[in-house]
Amino acid sequence: MEGNDEDGEEEFKIYFSAMGGIMQAAGEVWSGIARKKLETELLLSQNKQTLPEKDQNKIAILKKDNDAKEMTLEEAKAYSNDPLLFAKNCIVLLEAVRKNMGSVDSQYAGEKKIRLLNKSENGLGTKVLNWFSKDLKKWAGPLGVLDKAGNVLSTTSITPAKKHPQSHDAALMTKRDCRTVFIQIAQQTRLRSIFTKHTIARLSTELIPKVLKQSSFAMTEWEDSPTWWNTDKKEENSRNCQDDVDLLVGILDYGYGGFDSMLMHDYSFCKQLEVEGNEDSKTFTRSTVQVRINHLTRELHGIDDTEEMMKLVQKKRKGESEKPSSNGKVKKAKPGGGIQSGLQAFFKRSSSSTPSSSKKRKTPPTSPENSSDIEVIEIDSDSGDTSPQKHKQVFDCVEVADKKQK
Repeated sequence: MEGNDEDGEEEFKIYFSAMGGIMQAAGEVWSGIARKKLETELLLSQNKQTLPEKDQNKIAILKKDNDAKEMTLEEAKAYSNDPLLFAKNCIVLLEAVRKNMGSVDSQYAGEKKIRLLNKSENGLGTKVLNWFSKDLKKWAGPLGVLDKAGNVLSTTSITPAKKHPQSHDAALMTKRDCRTVFIQIAQQTRLRSIFTKHTIARLSTELIPKVLKQSSFAMTEWEDSPTWWNTDKKEENSRNCQDDVDLLVGILDYGYGGFDSMLMHDYSFCKQLEVEGNEDSKTFTRSTVQVRINHLTRELHGIDDTEEMMKLVQKKRKGESEKPSSNGKVKKAKPGGGIQSGLQAFFKRSSSSTPSSSKKRKTPPTSPENSSDIEVIEIDSDSGDTSPQKHKQVFDCVEVADKKQK
């Protein structure tokens, strides 16, 4: 977890305390839905002298679902009141996903191998996955979720059986499922860390234009790109990167679960999609734009990683130049040595911090998205038609804000 650039964008930072509150709000909505379904079914069966076995089974399923939602709500409230516990459980769950997704190739040697790896992981490449694996370990240390050997603890369940005896496995994730989830979380986490480190002005005028000129970026073509993408709307033959900038901002604001809400915003590409008869609106989907987002995130990571390496080289050279000479003069004290700032900074927003943009955005966090939200894991449950059939990806809410090395 590297430090956030002091010029970075405050609006892209997220906090465990805030995410805990959102989790509680979502739990209240889902609990209310389950309770209302049960109450409705009980009212319908009140006037029946003999209740058919089919109706009895339906009521039993609804009661079980209601109990499960109430337990989930209580757990969400506990995390909202204890963001540190919430953070610990997020890390150990993510580590469990990472350990079960298989190995990640990091040997970038030769042009052919580089091209192959850049196209892997749905266009995200493997370097971002390696970065996220290291970032998890950086979180785990201060949070105290490392074992004696220094490895990150992992668990596939954060629900104690003693507290929730009725709990059961909600999903069985294969290696492929784990990899799919980890890729998306790694992409969102890395992209957010870059946007909290650099200003929008620098991203839109320097970094993203640089990405578009990279030969490695050209190797991974966006097959579903609209013909008008990044074209200047005022000058027909002129190109810019505004659509790419807005797409990255939008996916950080809304996430893949809020994709439909993002399309109703006033981003540059949204206006173009609204044009009557635009066929691109049919192919502009979560899955097609994710490829573009992965490509951009991969290249931004490469540029940012190179910049960090150059800073380390310059720091080392500066340190060597300040070593004591042969005449015995005392060397100058080197500036601060990368002391990690307090973890509490990631669990509550500083009262002095103010968002750098007053732009109104983001889907209201007090209610889950509709059924069109992205769904990544199949769920087999005995709760019948009343239980959620798929779990949404919730890890997008995890803040992995980098910490600055002084």
